[in-house]
Amino acid sequence: MSYSVDEFRCSVCGAPIDVSPYSVVVVCGYCGWSSSVESAGLKPLVVPPEDRGFLRAWLEKIVRSKAGKIATVRDVRFLMVPVWVVYVNASTRYNGYRTETRSRRVGTGKYARIQTYDVYVPVKGVIDEKLAIAVYGRRFESTFGIGTVKSSVLDRVRSAVELEPSLTKGWDVLGSEFSQEEVLEAAKTRVADEHRRRLESMTTKLYDCYTTADVAGARLILYPVLEARYESGGKLYRMIIDGVKGSTRVLKAELPITTSARIIRGLAAAAVVFAAALLASLLQPLIGTEIPEELQLAMTVAPPAIAGFAGFLGSMMATAVQRISKTVEEIDIRVLG
Repeated sequence: MSYSVDEFRCSVCGAPIDVSPYSVVVVCGYCGWSSSVESAGLKPLVVPPEDRGFLRAWLEKIVRSKAGKIATVRDVRFLMVPVWVVYVNASTRYNGYRTETRSRRVGTGKYARIQTYDVYVPVKGVIDEKLAIAVYGRRFESTFGIGTVKSSVLDRVRSAVELEPSLTKGWDVLGSEFSQEEVLEAAKTRVADEHRRRLESMTTKLYDCYTTADVAGARLILYPVLEARYESGGKLYRMIIDGVKGSTRVLKAELPITTSARIIRGLAAAAVVFAAALLASLLQPLIGTEIPEELQLAMTVAPPAIAGFAGFLGSMMATAVQRISKTVEEIDIRVLG
């Protein structure tokens, strides 16, 4: 099945549908009809959305509370974004080692000292897990905060219901630009990468890491979000809001930093620099005494290092014009058992 990019209409109700040259799954936001180039029986699920009027009013209120009364909402999109949830049974066999530093006492009397040495501990075994992986369904279209959206989908996948026209009416429904086969391969790769990342953090050297992944199921979920741009102080900022019924919250937002806040951050950094200088003056008389050389070196280097880092951090914080706020951790994979 091929679609015309210029104009594609629902075969049931005749409503226009926004498609791209890469559209694989298309969904009509008016009647709920869906079609796939690979399977006419593919039926997306949808997480029920909140009332659009309520979301718009809530957006206006939260923008003013976060960015000040002068902030103005400039652009709003009510989106149903496509996220595939793939269930995978994965098994990874691994072999490597980790180094551990141990200590022992050598010598006797005044010649006694503590000696450290490294030992190599074999690390091998098998990871067997059932996982859920969230895969965003758009190929080139970037959505601000999509990482938080994928995490939210994994949290609420059980709330998804069969697609009905009333649930998507008035929302811009984005179809998937990935086929199910492509999504399954992407999920398997993501699992293998996750296991390798986890094992590399457990080992000093990882020799072997082989993953087999069997897909247990996959569903396409349409998740409601409110994508907004607002203006404050002559600059535009972005915000994405969870549009699920009864769970309205800001998922991720760009927030302006006021001049007073930048001054406070700069003063805080200056206070740290002053404290580091004071510490250096207090430690100076101790250098050259019977304190071990390693400790004397640390006492000499630490204060200027702290001062330098604080100055660098302070300059960045004092000149920053925005900060990123997130209420949801960006997670696209979850262990189920």
